[in-house]
Amino acid sequence: MAKIDKIKEQLNTLRVLLSLSVGLILGLGAGVSNLYDRKIFDIRFYLSIIAINLLIVVILYIGNKIRQKTDEIEKE
Repeated sequence: MAKIDKIKEQLNTLRVLLSLSVGLILGLGAGVSNLYDRKIFDIRFYLSIIAINLLIVVILYIGNKIRQKTDEIEKE
């Protein structure tokens, strides 16, 4: 497999991970909103907020990796 094909495959994998992370944030956000509306502030509420923040960091990391891989393709 050529190096550029390997980089493209890694880019596709990163994009899938990015999509999954965004989907998880949306799902967790809906859950937090539901708990907030029902005034339930238990461990699930706080863990979901922490998980959303961690996923935001993951998205920033994945975005940085996508940028790096895109730069690698431009150099090829």
